[in-house]
This record gives sequence, structure tokens and C-alpha cells, in this order.
Amino acid sequence: MIEREIKLAADVGIVMPDFGDVVADVSVGPVSALHLDAVYYDTPTLSLARAGITLRARTGEPGPVWTLKLPTPEDGDAMARHEFTFDEPLGSVPVEARFAARAHVRSQSLGPVVLLHTERAEFTISVAGSDQVKVCDDVVTVEGGAAPATEFREIEVEFSEDGGDPAVVEAVLTRLKAVGCHQQDDPLPKALRALGARAFDPPDVVVVSVDKHATVRQLVRSALSRSVLQLIDHHAGVWLTPDAEELHQFRVATRRLRSDLRSLAPLLDRHWTTFVRDELRWLGGEVGRARDADVLVERLESQVERLAPEDAKMAQRLLDRASNDAAEARRHVTAAMSADRYLALLDVLVEAATDPRLAVEPTDMADLPSRDFVADIVRKPWKRLARSVKALEPYSPDAVYHAVRIKSKRARYAAEAVAPVAGRDARRFADAIAEVQTVLGEHHDAAVAEAWLRAAAKAVPSTRLVAGELIEMEREDRARLREQFTDVWKKASRPKLRKWMS
Repeated sequence: MIEREIKLAADVGIVMPDFGDVVADVSVGPVSALHLDAVYYDTPTLSLARAGITLRARTGEPGPVWTLKLPTPEDGDAMARHEFTFDEPLGSVPVEARFAARAHVRSQSLGPVVLLHTERAEFTISVAGSDQVKVCDDVVTVEGGAAPATEFREIEVEFSEDGGDPAVVEAVLTRLKAVGCHQQDDPLPKALRALGARAFDPPDVVVVSVDKHATVRQLVRSALSRSVLQLIDHHAGVWLTPDAEELHQFRVATRRLRSDLRSLAPLLDRHWTTFVRDELRWLGGEVGRARDADVLVERLESQVERLAPEDAKMAQRLLDRASNDAAEARRHVTAAMSADRYLALLDVLVEAATDPRLAVEPTDMADLPSRDFVADIVRKPWKRLARSVKALEPYSPDAVYHAVRIKSKRARYAAEAVAPVAGRDARRFADAIAEVQTVLGEHHDAAVAEAWLRAAAKAVPSTRLVAGELIEMEREDRARLREQFTDVWKKASRPKLRKWMS
């Protein structure tokens, strides 16, 4: 679930206002008193806290004991976090929670860092019988923290599952502010307030902001840190949820990292780069199979919708088979993410994002202006792409088109890697190549779907008729996409898009 709430600071002596007339048709539920004890877990360097993550074991209320909260994109004044619960007893951190936090913890130890005692009074505010917000009045006592204050009071206005009526939320906040509560400009989890200054240090991976004046080291750090952070951010989503988009973004991060290391190779230590790319190839292979399986399921579901009802019913056996394949592929991903090899790779990637190993020749490479190198970094993959497109023929095999797609991806990622230095022209070039990559990606998906359907029809003879119909759809799609490729390539290969590389 996603927890959405607005936090307000309050003095201990403030009296909670009456909400009985805050809006029309309002009703205020009974007040429940809770005594909550929460132990928060983190690494010795507070890697979780510095990334805005909390992992706690809490007693004093019904339901699961363990909770892992992950930050989500900003949601106005509200603090929104993904919340995952684990119904396990106090003691060792649950395995699922520990592995979900692995991208941040890595090879560090994980243990208790602070204990919070909370006296909570909570009640629900409803309008016309529909719950809108829950108000939690918390007085918190800190044990073992580093904050200057060992006790503080906090009011939480938690949104209902359907989001809460903004007018009701605003009316409740206005009433609270009228008695002296103060809305926090930068709302924080209680644990971070208790842990003090160290919890607000930068996270392990920070994306370096660069411009046209960046040095080689700054450019490399910027490129690598973006992708490493993307991988870390989607690790927990891959581990804990079946969300196909989480897996997709995780895979993109592995691919982009490999591509960046390839494009930036002239600026990097050769032996180190080879090792990291090999490890990313292993991880990307495991993740790629699962992502391809997800795409196949989505594609088949879309194609089946175009069938006649009686054929769509028969196609369900194919969909079930594809879904089973996807579930099996997911198990391979979690196995890879559980391996010590993955743990070691995470440590290497975080180091690469903060202190990449640059080439030793020339000796002052790190401090050279990166703008002297950016055109060459993109020109090489572009030329390879252009040559591969020129070699295409009207009836070239699907595998040849797939090879062009791979080259287009490398050219695009190279341009995106240097765009902070090269500027708007590089971004325009990358956007144009991205369209080529998209069309060829769909072409590849159609070819993969046809091959899978052929194999499935042999394994399940009763589906041969409907598999044949679906295969014909895939062929039609590929023919259409080949025509579309001609148009997008014409736009992407315009000379004016490459003037900046001259």
C-alpha cells in the first residue's frame, strides 16, 4: 500500500480541537488510545535512513509487527511512502524485509539503532459515512537516539485509501493550525528526527549534476550514478511485488550501465570496466528473461482480445502457459538477487557511482574538460548503427533487425550519457534514436511471440488453430513495423541532428 499523510509539529500542552463541525455531514469516530513501542533497524552508517527508508518492528497494535517504508515521488504537502508489512514476531529481521533492503544495506550489518515509545490517540473523521482522514496525536519518547530532544509531539493526518476529499483535509489542517500546530516544511519519519544529524547526510549514491564545464570524472560519475541509483531504487519493487514496471526499470538500469561502461570505455580503466560489464551481463541476463516473459504475456493478452470469443476461450491455455513461464522466470531473478555474487556487484556499483576507476593515461585524465571527448563517445556507436541500417535489405531476417535495435540502443544511451555536457542537441539526437529503438523493440517482441507460439502449439496440440491465428497477427505487426522503421530512421538520420558531433 501507499501511505499518504501530512505531519504537523505540536507543543505538548496543545489541546486537540473539536472537529464536530469542521464540514457539513461530518462525524468523528471514538478516540483509541495506543501504547506503541517501535525498534528501528539500520546499518552502522544509517544507509536506510539517509535514503529516506525506515525498517521497524512495532508492538502495541493489531496486525503485522514489521514494516518497511520506502519513499515515493513528492505528493504536494503530503508525505507518501510505499509500505510493506511482514507478520513475523520480534527478533531477527524477516528474510523478505532483509532482502528487500539489500540494495541499500549490501555487505553491511543490519541492527537496531533507536527505540521510540509512542503514546497515541487516534480517531477517524468521516463525511456522509465515508472515511476521509485518520488523525493520530502522538507523544514520542526517544531512547538511544541522537536528536537534541528526547521527547516530541507530532500530529499525523493520514489520508483514507481513496485519497481523502481535499476540502476536508484542508479544513482539518486549518482547525489544527488554529490551536498552534505547525505544518512541517520538510516532513520526516519519526525515526529520522530521533536519529539526528547523521540521518540527514547524503545517501550512498547521489546523482552528480553537471554542465558543459564538467571534467571527465564529473561526467563519468553523473552517467554511472544515475543508472546505479535507478537499479537501487527498483530493487525492493522487484523483490516484493509482481509489478512489471519495477522489473522493467531494473532491467533498463542494468542495460544502461553496461552501455555507459562501453561508451565511456576510453575514459575508464580497461580491466575494471571489463569485470563490471561481465557481472552486469550476468545480472541482465537473469532479469532479461523475466522481463521478456512479462512482455510476452502482455502482448498475448492484447492479441487475444482481437480474437473471436470462442477462439479467445481456447487461447486461455496459451495465456496460462505464458504466465507460468513468467512466474518461473521471476524465480530465477529472485535467486540471482539472493546470491553473494549480486551482493558483491552492488558494492562495486556503489563504488563506481562515487569513485569510478578512470584510465591512467593521460595521468591527468580525471581533470580534463569532458567536452573534448563527448563527440567521439557518441560518434562511434552512431557509425556502427548507420552501417548496420545501410546493410538492411527488404527481407532481412528478424535477427538482423534485432541487431540494429541493439546498436540503436547503444547510440541512444551514449548520447544520453553525454547530454548534460553536450546539451540540447545531444538530447534531440537521443530522442530521435529512441523512436527507432522503440519501433525495433516492438518488432523484436512480435518475432519472439511468434517463436514462442510455434513452440507452445507443438507442446499443446489442441491450441494449434488459435496459435496460428495469433502467429498471423504477429506477422502482420512485423510487416507494419518494418514500414514504420523506414519513416523513423529517415527522421533520426537527418544530418542536422549530428552537427554537434562534427
